[in-house]
Amino acid sequence: MTALTTTEKGKHAELLAQTALLANGYTVLEPIAPESFDLAVRNPSTKETLYVQVKTAYLRGSDEDIRRYGDAYLVVRGAPASGKPYPPEDVDSFIAVWQGRVFMFPNEGLREYWVKASEAGERWEEIYYEI
Repeated sequence: MTALTTTEKGKHAELLAQTALLANGYTVLEPIAPESFDLAVRNPSTKETLYVQVKTAYLRGSDEDIRRYGDAYLVVRGAPASGKPYPPEDVDSFIAVWQGRVFMFPNEGLREYWVKASEAGERWEEIYYEI
């Protein structure tokens, strides 16, 4: 299998996020013009619309860290290439995709979000889906 480009990884994460959201009754919209958000989603229960930035999460922590502390950290970048965090008035929430799992959490205007990999489902809302 060949390695995916950054663009391909991003599209793959967006498609997994869309699948999870649709499986849970959300309405999912993609902007046709460039925006600071990747998706607009409407919660089926509250009818609230959120502007969401989808990110591929990655692990931070060496094998030594995992042996010593028992875990690595799941990390999501909260800023584009400019380094300036997405403002909460432009992006309400992030969706992190990691190993096929989909998590949603609020944008707090940080450059980076992290959680122990073993605690991701406890600290961030996991959006389950079946294919």
